[in-house]
Amino acid sequence: MKKGILSLAIASLAICAFATNYTDGVFIVNEDWFGHNASSVNFYSFTDGEMVYRAFQKENPGRTLGNTTQYANSDANNIYFCSKQNYGETGGRFDVVDAKTLQSKLSIAQFSESGDTRACYPFSDTKVYVGTTKGVYVVNPTTGETSGPIAGTSVKEPGAMELAGDKLIVCAQSKGVYVIDTTTDQLEKTVDVSTSTCALFKVNDEIWVSVNNCTWGTPSANNTEQFIKLDASTFEPEEPTIVPMACQNPAWAWKQTAPAIDEANKVLYYAPADGGKFISKYDMNTGELTQEFISLPDGEQMYGNVIGFDAEYGKIVVETFEGYSSQNYHLHIYNTLGEEESNMTLDANYWFPAMVMFAPKSVTPTDVADIQGAKVVKSQIYYNAAGQSSATPFSGLNIVVTEYTDGSHNAIKQMVK
Repeated sequence: MKKGILSLAIASLAICAFATNYTDGVFIVNEDWFGHNASSVNFYSFTDGEMVYRAFQKENPGRTLGNTTQYANSDANNIYFCSKQNYGETGGRFDVVDAKTLQSKLSIAQFSESGDTRACYPFSDTKVYVGTTKGVYVVNPTTGETSGPIAGTSVKEPGAMELAGDKLIVCAQSKGVYVIDTTTDQLEKTVDVSTSTCALFKVNDEIWVSVNNCTWGTPSANNTEQFIKLDASTFEPEEPTIVPMACQNPAWAWKQTAPAIDEANKVLYYAPADGGKFISKYDMNTGELTQEFISLPDGEQMYGNVIGFDAEYGKIVVETFEGYSSQNYHLHIYNTLGEEESNMTLDANYWFPAMVMFAPKSVTPTDVADIQGAKVVKSQIYYNAAGQSSATPFSGLNIVVTEYTDGSHNAIKQMVK
């Protein structure tokens, strides 16, 4: 190893020895108390069972997240936070931070049309799609360059996003979904799914929406509760699966509404009602719904759908609160049998949790490639001009979509003779 590389490695180890390493745990994205505090992110460590409060502010003195942070997404390198609005001069509508240290890399106070930021999707190292009330933007997280909004995406404000091949599927409030071509960054079409709002989620390679036309509380008998799979090619809705109670209405993409997903077993965990006192389990293989799979402790309820499932640990993480006038919040960890394994009461504050997101797992480097952060290819799919896909190149122009094991993607054009 060259002396310069060795020195850099030693310096990095020295820094890590004194800094918090945010791995093997769960981030809790908090709206916090609007008008009183900027939003925050708390971190619960599975290793020592401790909570780091206001972790972003801790790692970035003088900086904050924006006003009402509702959404976060991540890749191997970064975490991306979406806030409705900027918080004065200290916090942006869109923030990019280091995934392991939470050190700030980029903060965007507002986009060209000054829309409230909703959700995002990290497509590659140089491209992140960001949804706002004024449409979908494209952001280079390295340079801070932005473009957009993409024409046609501001009719119904965009929410959660998922990738299907070379198409970005975006939840369009009270409409259905936008289908965006990631090679041209143009809106390909808008698919009507329901006149009521829907939550978008992905199970393995399948894109699903849940339709629930009840805005608040428990759906009544005349509400439509459905899980709908989108066709893999056209993204048109297939025959809906009717369930007694689907996921929550996103209500303008505020708070997490998509379920926590056990992809290996195709099982969903979710709070079907805002303010509800139980968590439902839905088995997509059998169609079995256990409506009150987990009953919350007396006096506790859900604020949104603040539930996460960690496949490696087999844990369901839930945050609850005691009411809008209470500062008492609780973190619960259950196993897949619905049995509580641990719980803690958070420091009193109006946290108003928006969602939970699992941190990357700590990895011991095994070679130079690991130390340098080399990406590992999971799959490559080739698309021709007609939109057909193949595991091998077509003759002529190909769009090559590469998926890496860290969850990021890249798309390039390639000419094959």
